[in-house]
Amino acid sequence: MINSATFLSDIILFIRTTLRTNLTDPLSRSGTNFVFTSFPKENTVYPLVTIKGTNIKTTKLGMQSETSLVDISLEVQVYARNVKEADNLTQEIINDLKNAQFGTGSTTVEEIYGFNLNSCVPIEELNNNMTIHRRVMDFSYKAILT
Repeated sequence: MINSATFLSDIILFIRTTLRTNLTDPLSRSGTNFVFTSFPKENTVYPLVTIKGTNIKTTKLGMQSETSLVDISLEVQVYARNVKEADNLTQEIINDLKNAQFGTGSTTVEEIYGFNLNSCVPIEELNNNMTIHRRVMDFSYKAILT
């Protein structure tokens, strides 16, 4: 369950854990995660996925209420070696987060609601003579905090 005092980190860690559990690593690396909450500083091996919070908006639910509706925006980025790998990982992330709304360990159990994919932007960049194919996805969730 999301804690009011740590809700942003709770949501980011929940999404990271969901993706680590469900995403298929195209390289089949054993004992190594490829989903991070920040870009790795050393030994970067593609593909990899990063998650970060980008925006928080709160709305009080009454004049003297301690309860707030919180809109949280998250950015999930895929860094891949080719277009097919980027597209496949992007689709798998969308499916995993969409399906994480239901069942045991779901966003409903964690008390975050209103899953939306707001945008998905493809970017290509050259890094050490290698083209990195990125997908920058903006997701949003809602939570009621007391």
